[in-house]
Amino acid sequence: ATVSVLYWMLKRSYYVVETKGADDMCADIVMKASGHYVPVSEFFAIQCGRLLENEYYPTPFCDGYNPPATTTALRHRRSNKKAVYIDTSSCRYNVVRYVAATVGWEEVRHDGPVHVVWVDTSLSENRIMKLPRGARINHFPGMIVICRKVDSARLLNKMKRLHPESYSFVPTTFFNYNDFLRTKKGVGGDKWYIVKPDSGCMGKGIRLSHAPKKEMFENAVVQSYVQDPLLIDGCKWDMRVYVLVLSVDPLRMYIYKDGFIRLCTEKYHPPTLANADNTLIHLTNYAIHKKSKKYSTNCKRRFSYMFDHIRGLGFDPNKLWDSISDLAVKTLLSVNEQLKYSYRAAFPDESNTGDSCFEILGFDVLIDRKMNPWLLEVNHAPSFTCDTILDYEVKSGLISEAVRLLGVELDDEKMRAVPRTPEIRKEMLKRFAKRKEEHEASVVKKFSLIYPSRSEARGVEYDKLLTTIRERAPPPEAALVSPSAQLSCLKRSHPSLRHPADLHRNLTQRRGLCPPPKLQRY
Repeated sequence: ATVSVLYWMLKRSYYVVETKGADDMCADIVMKASGHYVPVSEFFAIQCGRLLENEYYPTPFCDGYNPPATTTALRHRRSNKKAVYIDTSSCRYNVVRYVAATVGWEEVRHDGPVHVVWVDTSLSENRIMKLPRGARINHFPGMIVICRKVDSARLLNKMKRLHPESYSFVPTTFFNYNDFLRTKKGVGGDKWYIVKPDSGCMGKGIRLSHAPKKEMFENAVVQSYVQDPLLIDGCKWDMRVYVLVLSVDPLRMYIYKDGFIRLCTEKYHPPTLANADNTLIHLTNYAIHKKSKKYSTNCKRRFSYMFDHIRGLGFDPNKLWDSISDLAVKTLLSVNEQLKYSYRAAFPDESNTGDSCFEILGFDVLIDRKMNPWLLEVNHAPSFTCDTILDYEVKSGLISEAVRLLGVELDDEKMRAVPRTPEIRKEMLKRFAKRKEEHEASVVKKFSLIYPSRSEARGVEYDKLLTTIRERAPPPEAALVSPSAQLSCLKRSHPSLRHPADLHRNLTQRRGLCPPPKLQRY
């Protein structure tokens, strides 16, 4: 196959400059065609008619032009901006490295200057302590709370009790056996439930039950099964919706308009004792269905296909998408106070504008026949594996636009905007925030800002929800990150404070960021 492709390229006057080995669609081959250089993955995309937006960088030839010999030289030639270094030593996804190369970033491992750190796991205390000042990392401290089944059930159930209409997208969920018995006795009826392990992923340990037993509630949640899902080709399906969180203090969220739906490989039938154990009917997890003999690439389809299907049924897909965006915002609002305090505990520097972390979340959403969205779960580390061309198109486009929205090139301006006078510093940081918003508006394409909301009515509703959370919620766990990590961050941001007593005094005086009583517990 490789020989055939190379022969085909040479037959059309393509000249291979450098080859470092193929790795799926992220091979590092640079070709010259019609006056510009392109990576081989973009070449395949062009030939297949799938040229991605923002992934194509023409380099015109002229007299005296010396073409670059390597992709590294190509990146330097493409831009005169400052060099941006990304650490991908803890990342296993090649699409992340490819996107970093297309935007002109340099890849480093462990040593040397770092501007962005990309890891596949949740943010640990040790990782926070080692993070260089001014660097950004792709996870927030404490975000794991909304992704754990039991913790998220507690948060969302509380909000559903206080605001049942606003949180109607949350299925009835139990994590206590006695509460389940009381509710079932009052409701009655013939219902099915789905049991989900607290920290499970890829469909592991999930099962259906008509009468959950007490032992099923250990490190798990029991959730009402949605028995009337909307079907496509007679199969059950769900949506993988990507949400970019740029900061939590203040909260700033974008939703990605492109994505895919995941169809089951067997026709849907309501759960019975005979088919309750058939996961290929009732579970939509891709990790389960890709092992099925009936699996095909048609089991993943783009959002555009789903919207056309919904439009054909007589419903408005824009209204559905608005409901999904609202679902994502309200889910993050339920945990925002804890995220805010955890972030300030990890990064207590007053000059920190809240952008030391960012995160791409994967929301799994189910649609019923009445066009109501239901939140199944939130993934803090969604997979970026590219098994198909659709995977590559969606995920590379997602990561590419996300890293551009970070505005890493603006960091130098932010560093210069931190003078000694607090009043001037506040004013300069305010100007930098405005400059950052202008940068986001200039590069955004498939992302859409969902918080702060541009709708006045939605903004008022979100403010009421935040007020309720602040009034009724217990004091947030600011010590999710231990004082040793907090002191390390302060030492990094204030080199003059070298003595531990000075660091501790400086840290405990920041009331409202990390309460002193929590520090005494360690």
